[in-house]
Amino acid sequence: MNKLKVKAVPNAEKQPKRKMSPFGHLFRFIGWWFGFTGLYAAFAVCPFCGQAGCPVGLATAGTVGAFFALCLQDWKRLIALIKQKIRKG
Repeated sequence: MNKLKVKAVPNAEKQPKRKMSPFGHLFRFIGWWFGFTGLYAAFAVCPFCGQAGCPVGLATAGTVGAFFALCLQDWKRLIALIKQKIRKG
């Protein structure tokens, strides 16, 4: 039986994680927002009139999608940023 020897990559564990730019966070949020909004809108109807294509229903789907995207994105960081801006200003 042949045994392969695998060499460990030097300093592989010590490499710092790359930080994402603010635009990266923004684009990730927008992507999740569209994803959740589309998923919600595909299976939902308007809470007021009961029709599937109502603009009020789509606005509700957008709001729900934004909420879930914010929760998934890292809402604690957003709240900390808002508090920091309020304290400076």
